[in-house]
Amino acid sequence: MTVILTNVKMTIESESYIDAMHAVLTHKGWTTYSKPMLAGMTSAAFRFTVNRRLTAEGPTAYNWIAENFLAADFIGIAASSNAGFTFDATFPLYRDAAILQIKKAIDDGTGAVIWKDRFVVAAGYDDERQILLLSNGREEEMEQLPYHSFGCNPYWYYQVLENRIPLDHLEVCRESLMQAVYRWETHDPMLPESEYACGKSAYAAITSALQNGEYDREGWLAVIRSYAASKQNIRSYFTVLETYWPSLREAALQYARVAEALEEMNRLVQSDDMPAIERLIVLLDEACQAEEKAIMAIKLFMRETIDIRKGDIALR
Repeated sequence: MTVILTNVKMTIESESYIDAMHAVLTHKGWTTYSKPMLAGMTSAAFRFTVNRRLTAEGPTAYNWIAENFLAADFIGIAASSNAGFTFDATFPLYRDAAILQIKKAIDDGTGAVIWKDRFVVAAGYDDERQILLLSNGREEEMEQLPYHSFGCNPYWYYQVLENRIPLDHLEVCRESLMQAVYRWETHDPMLPESEYACGKSAYAAITSALQNGEYDREGWLAVIRSYAASKQNIRSYFTVLETYWPSLREAALQYARVAEALEEMNRLVQSDDMPAIERLIVLLDEACQAEEKAIMAIKLFMRETIDIRKGDIALR
């Protein structure tokens, strides 16, 4: 049996899970929002984590099951997922079960988000050839993934988006502001602080790595590319939020400065094998100060909710 969701097409723009999620949701007709809006509403754009050696996995170093579930939940999407390590003795059983769930979702007309070097969309399958068909954002043609090759060492992951519950759009956006503050001020408890930095601390970690020269140069290219895209998403998101709440104008202005600084950093790093470290550090400092001002503006706007939920960001 062969099933292909021909209109599922992922494009790489947000450099994150959002690229895959957006492809699935738009195909299902569950969202008409742009990727920047989706990245902001789900709070995914506000995640800012780096490995202290600036390795490429920094932007995806988080609990995929929990965080991608929350991303869907914030916008009223029910989701189920599973993940694990390919070196586990039981992996073949989990792989077979995952393939069945992915195929069931496709049969129901829904692409599945899976991990294959990055988050991509499983948009079809062919039982005769024993392959999944993937939209990976890089190629026009569907990529073929043999069932037995599902799971990239050392991880495997899939998520199925199952249902949609309409939510109040403005309340979704207000919640995303709470998450922006939380992600700026809080270290991800899953990650050892000796190896990773989150939120505001990520700027200092990048600066330190660039100054001492102890960083992964190829990884750094991927990290700055990813976060330049994230900050552009936030900039676009706040351009819209400012039309809802004019008092967020200061936050919008500051996030625009953040986006400009990281875009300039990305341009310098991608175009020059040895960009001036001093210039990069100046840009990092400008971005950090601007983002701190943006967060202060958000905290002023959300002061009553922040006071009510002090100490428990989970209250919603």
